[in-house]
Amino acid sequence: MKYANLLSNAVAESGWTYSQVIQKCKGKGVNFSKSYLSKIATGVLPPPSDEINKVLADVLSPVSSISYTDLALAKYKEIIPSDVLVVLAAQ
Repeated sequence: MKYANLLSNAVAESGWTYSQVIQKCKGKGVNFSKSYLSKIATGVLPPPSDEINKVLADVLSPVSSISYTDLALAKYKEIIPSDVLVVLAAQ
């Protein structure tokens, strides 16, 4: 599943708004904007840093089926060139 779909599904599953997710992330010491969250959740921007993925997973995992591993795998599947993924899969 694409990163954006995975994240947007987790937010929808949580029942929270983007603003609520942002506030919970801010409470854990990681600040980013509602606009940024919207853009990564819709695929306008590429997946975020591992730091943001970790806090998103920390915030959303208790209220959705998302985990940091899910977000990280989706991110790296999108950003690693396909020929490199083929080599990794063969090892």
